[in-house]
Amino acid sequence: MKKNILTIAAVTLLASCSSYQNGLRETSLKILSPTGAPAVSAFNFANGLTTVLDPQTGLIPEFGKGNYDVIIAPTKAGLTQIINKHVNYKLAATVTFGNFSLVATGNDDDGVLNDGDTVLYFQPNDIPGLVFNYLYGGLNLKTYFVDAANKTAQSLNTGTFKVSETETVKLDYVYSAEPIITNLNKSDKVVEKARDAFKNKAGGKSIIQASVFVKTNTDTKLIDEFLELLNEDISHALKDANNFKQSLEQYGSEKEQENLFGFNATTIYNCMKDDNNGLGLGFFKAKEHKEEINYFMNDILNAGLTINEEVYY
Repeated sequence: MKKNILTIAAVTLLASCSSYQNGLRETSLKILSPTGAPAVSAFNFANGLTTVLDPQTGLIPEFGKGNYDVIIAPTKAGLTQIINKHVNYKLAATVTFGNFSLVATGNDDDGVLNDGDTVLYFQPNDIPGLVFNYLYGGLNLKTYFVDAANKTAQSLNTGTFKVSETETVKLDYVYSAEPIITNLNKSDKVVEKARDAFKNKAGGKSIIQASVFVKTNTDTKLIDEFLELLNEDISHALKDANNFKQSLEQYGSEKEQENLFGFNATTIYNCMKDDNNGLGLGFFKAKEHKEEINYFMNDILNAGLTINEEVYY
């Protein structure tokens, strides 16, 4: 497979031009991310990217080891490491803002989530589940939960949930995540995207899902260049899904794409096309959104974190 590789210096120069340069970026930075939307946000930096399936076991412990220059992680988990464990990382930017949605199974006659409906959701004690409870906790729902988004897949297909060996319940809705929803051809069953519902309820504030944490003793010039180019890459991915797909396809076969990102280019494209942005990608510098981050961490997630100026890059 032939790859179009550009050095950081060259890409920085090209970034000043009006045209967007497609191609993998060569970088000396070591970057760690969970698979899914966080990894996809760094799609042009995969030459330096390592991904893990389970953030809790494969990613969070790395904050204390300092082996990576950049760690893309759930924001609450990363801030907790900085504030409570005093690891040598700072919060630089947020890159995903909610990739979960409420999906109808077809079992609910009125097609509207209301009292008495039965719902399956995931990660009750982490961002997806806590956002679910913020949005829908005021309703008298009958709820079940699983510990990971991929465990909602069977219920998306069947409209049921196996509670035990002897009990299976019928579901009205499944709260799941992209690209799983698109991969299972359930996009047309999405009732509400969590990030839209959250903005409406929280007065325009965002779900602060996955963020970029940078090691404090890594060369700041390299970090600044990385952040600038990451912002540019995400911006162009949102503007042109076809261009985005072509970039992802540079990583080889569909299997190789899946090994790195968790999903292949076609699946990712399908949940990003038509201005859908199913992955909830975006970019903002954390230091410029301190109030919004504090609100989400402590008012929504009840994290109890004292987030001072020192945590920000």
